[in-house]
Amino acid sequence: MTTLKASGNTQIQKLAGAIAGNIRQEGEVQISLVGASALNQAIKACIVARRFIKDDENPSDIAVQPEFLMQNFSEPSSAETREVTTIMLHIKKAEFDPAHAVSSDFPKHETAEPEQK
Repeated sequence: MTTLKASGNTQIQKLAGAIAGNIRQEGEVQISLVGASALNQAIKACIVARRFIKDDENPSDIAVQPEFLMQNFSEPSSAETREVTTIMLHIKKAEFDPAHAVSSDFPKHETAEPEQK
């Protein structure tokens, strides 16, 4: 399974394209990230990727399962190691269900005005 990385500076469209491409080819992908801004970018990319694969000839959807992981990082210039909480987003291909499609998939309906007595 391919592991993509996200940061607070990640370009949403590029990550979304990588997610959609991996979903089409392998049916799954994961994103590794650290921090709130990286999570924000990754979630936005998942939203855009859903739209990409929904527009395919055979539309499909994605399911995202988050996981916390503890990882040890060592600085190259130091012998010190620190433990960092990372988030791994496991993304898998799912069957397209129009009932759970993103709101932009369908035309907006005007709501009827309630009758006045």
